[in-house]
Amino acid sequence: MNDWAPLDDNPPQSRSRSASDKRFRVEPWSQIAFDGREEWAIKRVLPRVGLAAIFGKPGSFKSFIVAHIGLSVALGWDWAGRRANQAPVLYIAAEAAAGLRKRKAGFQIAHPNIGDDVPFAMIPAAPNLGAEKGDLAALVSAIEGACETPGLLVLDTLAATLAGNDENGAGMTSFVANAGALAERFNCLVLVVHHTGLGDDRRMRGHSSLLGALDAAILCERIEGELAATLTLAKLKDDMSDVKMIARLDRIVIGHDEDGDEVSTLVVTSVEETEAAATKPRVKFIPPSQRLMMACVSDAIEEAGERFKPFANGPLVRGVSDTAVRKLYFARIAEKADTDEDPEKLFDRQRKGFKRSLEAALKSRALIAGERNGERFIWLP
Repeated sequence: MNDWAPLDDNPPQSRSRSASDKRFRVEPWSQIAFDGREEWAIKRVLPRVGLAAIFGKPGSFKSFIVAHIGLSVALGWDWAGRRANQAPVLYIAAEAAAGLRKRKAGFQIAHPNIGDDVPFAMIPAAPNLGAEKGDLAALVSAIEGACETPGLLVLDTLAATLAGNDENGAGMTSFVANAGALAERFNCLVLVVHHTGLGDDRRMRGHSSLLGALDAAILCERIEGELAATLTLAKLKDDMSDVKMIARLDRIVIGHDEDGDEVSTLVVTSVEETEAAATKPRVKFIPPSQRLMMACVSDAIEEAGERFKPFANGPLVRGVSDTAVRKLYFARIAEKADTDEDPEKLFDRQRKGFKRSLEAALKSRALIAGERNGERFIWLP
């Protein structure tokens, strides 16, 4: 016998419910239904609604690939041979918005017939989603007032939207709650671009609450010496994971600068599924004393890194000046002067701590340094 009566959409006044009560609508067995057409943003890769992440080391092409995913959804184009459900896309370029502008220019050159009415929009700013009382309400209001309701909302990168909050604690917990609130409010997929951990380049950085909250996670790893990356579907709720794909990119000239030199960008030209190979996680132990330094170097490279060849017969590397690293390091330790200490003494203490930490990382070969244009540059081996 069914004790759950079907719900009345127009109950009498005596049984009226407040607007907030509608969240807890009870569905009897006869009304619990599944529609397979509403399940996927990209079939068996990304769900239509929820929270997902693509993560990788700096320089792994993850932002180029996420932009390609977004454009494929906006245009309703198949991705990796899989159907994409066409939907409006909103890309929150929390860092390097200029890079997305270049990618758009490159995409238009590669696909000259797409026109100007692509349902793809950008917010070139970093909302604070790493605090309980951050920018969530303002962001929701801006989206509602400016564009179509997104079916895919990209946050690039997670670190930039934390606004300096702790990614190993309350900051990440707040981010997960805020990102989930965006997915629920717009009934969409929120896709996050994130970094790998310092001691394990196959694991996401930060508090484990993020992985637990994800409906899908894709590991992006650059193929050495090629404009290509492997994409491993590391997690997919209710479906098969460990699917592996290869994304290939081409360099496209999009214009010239004031000196007549070419300006170029990368465009994804193909994504194909390949046979998943069994691999063992490559774990490298990083002493606690060096973790802050490594995090600062990784973030500084992501924010202001430059590609150059430090040795005549060596490969290209992506490095950053030690000045940029020092600035992040000082900000992260957030030391204050003692009661009887003047600012100069504080700076000297910070400088010595930075020097000791950097020298230890260089000595252990966790970092490499060299000279570039008269300035010391640092990069990851």
